[in-house]
Amino acid sequence: MNSNQYNDNFQNNTYIDKEIQKRPNRSLCGLIISDLFGHQKLSLLLLVMIVISAGAVLITTQQVRKQLFEREQLLLEQDVLESEWRNLVIEENVLADPKRVEERAKNQLGMSYVTPQNETVVVIKSK
Repeated sequence: MNSNQYNDNFQNNTYIDKEIQKRPNRSLCGLIISDLFGHQKLSLLLLVMIVISAGAVLITTQQVRKQLFEREQLLLEQDVLESEWRNLVIEENVLADPKRVEERAKNQLGMSYVTPQNETVVVIKSK
């Protein structure tokens, strides 16, 4: 390599170094953002739509989980209420048994069947 070529290469490298020094130092994020806003508007729009879609999926998933939990709670409450209803129907049937009613009427209230001897007829005269 002769000295002229070396000087030319050195001057070219120096020129490139000066060009690099003239450009402001920007971070990679800054370069990406400026490129997106400057040249890739469709890509930026798609990125925004993806982020919005992901947020909507998260919100929908949370709402579905909440509604499933509420549904489970309501089903449990329904089971408890159905069990209580069955117990009340059984209790009503036991308490309304004619033999039981007759026994309590005799023992607790002192009631008895009407016979001709203890029968009293009340007549109301209407005008």
